[in-house]
Amino acid sequence: MNAPLLAMTGVVKSFGGVQALRGVDFDLKAGEIHALLGENGAGKSTLMNVLAGVHAPDEGAMAIDGAPVRFSNPREAQAAGIATIFQELDLVPGLDVAANLFLGRELTRPGGFLDVPAMRRQARERLEALDLAIDVERPVGELSIGHRQVVAIVKALSYASRVLIMDEPTAALTVGEVERLFAIMRRLSAGGVGIVYISHRLEEVPEIADRVTVMRDGRVAGETRPDAPQAELVRLLVGRPLEELYPRRAGRVGRRLLHLRDARFRPVRERAGWQAPRRISLDVHEGEIVGLAGVMGAGRTELLSALYGTGLAGRWDGGVEVDGRPVRLESIRAARRAGIAFVTDDRRGGGLMLRMAVARNLVMSVIPSISPAGFLSPAREGEAVRRSFGQFDIRPRRPEIAVGALSGGNQQKVVLAKEILGDPRLLLLDEPTRGVDVGAKGEIYARLRELAGQGLGILVASSEMPELVGLCDRIVVLREGCSVAAFEAGADEHAILAAANGKAPDVQP
Repeated sequence: MNAPLLAMTGVVKSFGGVQALRGVDFDLKAGEIHALLGENGAGKSTLMNVLAGVHAPDEGAMAIDGAPVRFSNPREAQAAGIATIFQELDLVPGLDVAANLFLGRELTRPGGFLDVPAMRRQARERLEALDLAIDVERPVGELSIGHRQVVAIVKALSYASRVLIMDEPTAALTVGEVERLFAIMRRLSAGGVGIVYISHRLEEVPEIADRVTVMRDGRVAGETRPDAPQAELVRLLVGRPLEELYPRRAGRVGRRLLHLRDARFRPVRERAGWQAPRRISLDVHEGEIVGLAGVMGAGRTELLSALYGTGLAGRWDGGVEVDGRPVRLESIRAARRAGIAFVTDDRRGGGLMLRMAVARNLVMSVIPSISPAGFLSPAREGEAVRRSFGQFDIRPRRPEIAVGALSGGNQQKVVLAKEILGDPRLLLLDEPTRGVDVGAKGEIYARLRELAGQGLGILVASSEMPELVGLCDRIVVLREGCSVAAFEAGADEHAILAAANGKAPDVQP
């Protein structure tokens, strides 16, 4: 029997007193797409970091084509044909797309000068392979999260000749971009490249994977078929049934908090790729969770950011009311004065100060209320932090550590808790569980439903259709900056997708 392309045996890794891997066996065949699933903290990223040369194992062995290997740094792994697309993108925002793609491997002309035209030409060719039109001369920091993810994927593909590790590569991609990515993955696997595919999107697994391994608590919890029922995957992941993931809906709503009627946002200046809201009609009531569906580019993020005053400068036309009164939502201060809070889709880039302590991150939005006479009150800060830890079960319970050291799920809990401390009436959420494992998702859903039960109105944009259907009381579909349809709780996913893609009659909400 031929040796697998990759074999990892008995891998053990500890960090201080925390054992991240407890004797893990994992293998990958040439031309195979092997899905590696697990909650944050299960050990899957640590295992892949060992393979990529980021961490040295405490115990265990690795072999490629039957030959023992051990990497002391990522360059050695790359030289062996192993490339990684990390969940947190390794891109430089201030450099353009072409410069990022060739970072560390720049093309030069005689005399040592950068050959910028050649790099831009080759960058365009690589992007065209994904059938994507991205300006290679544009700074990466100006791109959407989805387009940044695509740039990171293209960059990693230039390294991979044997093994490609993909850590949450589709978290910010549209349905069309995911399909293009999957087509490229299949083409690579057909050429013999082995792909380790890490994802929290369980619905993608049967579409792309050949085999599935599930990790839990630093061990392999089980291996299963890619077409196994999602309920079986959830049971392996968290040890409890799928039906417990989404909390029961309350069914009662109060007065109307947000009312948009043919509302249009007029930015002072246009920005390529920024879809301004141009005809939006929707309502959000007390105790209600309303979802925003739509493909990337439909204007979901732009609607939330324009309501909160954190998008492009501009003004609203049409009917915009909060709690029964017309409002001018043209700045963050105006939004917060109206009782609106906002959680961005980019928690690491815009929601948190990663090097600052968890406690200080939590109280940043309520500094005035805990600072009598202009001086921060340690007692009030401590009380606010304890309340947040209790409400959102943030782990570990160590307010003094840097928030960047927390798992993705716990970072997201900090972002949510920070906004809730301000006692808003209306909460705007953009991709609230992006990059969050199944267990943490369930905790976040339960807390959101509790908050709604206490009278909070919630407007949530998500690219995960099961999340919208399972969590929301109503779903409003956006297309090209317009609200085109509305669906009640538990609606059929296919009908929502059809409306989002313009394949069903528009039914104004």
